[in-house]
Amino acid sequence: MKLAVFGASGSTGVELVKQALAQGHDVTALVRDPDKMAGLVPNKDLKIEKIDLSSADTVEPHLQEKDAVISCLGSYALFGSVTLYTDSMEVIVTAMRKNNVKRLVCITSWYTTDTPLDPAPFLIRWVINPLFLGRVLTNMAQMEEFLQGCEDIDFTVVRPPMLTTGSVTDMEFNTEEGQQVHDRGGMRGMRHADVARFMLSILSSEEWMRKCVAVIAVPRK
Repeated sequence: MKLAVFGASGSTGVELVKQALAQGHDVTALVRDPDKMAGLVPNKDLKIEKIDLSSADTVEPHLQEKDAVISCLGSYALFGSVTLYTDSMEVIVTAMRKNNVKRLVCITSWYTTDTPLDPAPFLIRWVINPLFLGRVLTNMAQMEEFLQGCEDIDFTVVRPPMLTTGSVTDMEFNTEEGQQVHDRGGMRGMRHADVARFMLSILSSEEWMRKCVAVIAVPRK
């Protein structure tokens, strides 16, 4: 597949680009700093293009003849407003429409929405989210809501738990359509590399089309 990857120089994005190239995909990394990206993934088959997310007109040329778009864009701002997720996705979707690109896979997180029927653990709900991640999660939820209204976009929003470092594993994926995965196999977090592996694994699948899927990698039984 011909893939356009936003946020390719981030921790998940780098892993996704490496794995996508290894799988034989035609990958274009869309980044603000091409030199940085070239250092992170020194692969002659990788196409690297400098991107300006200020408007759809600047993004549209980069999505020509692409089969799918993957967004690993993320923000970890602790202070001030967070609008990266909605701002970037509105631009990306508009550019996709101009190129008739339908398939989109992007990343948010567990617990983007406080659901009383399926609440987050006490520490996350009453300490971590209000003090540290609330603004980020709110904007993630706003992006998810925006995509739900895009009837012409075949999106999948991937919701992982806390992200950790480490090389890719062969652990199996437990998934749920919701804010979290209850069968966690003793795991609390998920490696960036395994999130990337899952995102690539669902590209051609209709199982999670137009859905938000919570995922975690667990040891095989």
